[in-house]
Amino acid sequence: MNINVSSKPSASMQGRLFLDAMILAGLAAALGLGLSDANAAAAEAASSGPTATQKTERVVSDTWITTKVKSEILKSSLAKGFDVKVTTLHGIVTLKGSLTSADVIDQVKAIAAKVKGVQSVDTSNLVVAAK
Repeated sequence: MNINVSSKPSASMQGRLFLDAMILAGLAAALGLGLSDANAAAAEAASSGPTATQKTERVVSDTWITTKVKSEILKSSLAKGFDVKVTTLHGIVTLKGSLTSADVIDQVKAIAAKVKGVQSVDTSNLVVAAK
């Protein structure tokens, strides 16, 4: 039987593939799995990779949004002397705390909404501080 391969993997790629195969075989033996079970587990892990990557990207993005919203609010000095907690989940920013007036709440909401990546801003947990 004669098989022609048009593009041959590089030596480093072949080495990496061999190493991966050896690791999988060793893990399969250690766990008492058959080789087909090890291949199925490897395929499942590979298919779940993008989901894990997407989750990580979302968490990093949410963290960046939270940090940026906090810095923009502090920069504006609207919340000076007040404690406003900022959290972000899936691009939805939630603001919690107390501010001096309803106008300041609206202004802080507008500041947060302008940050790149913000899908919406929830101000239902912001209250006007007692004077």
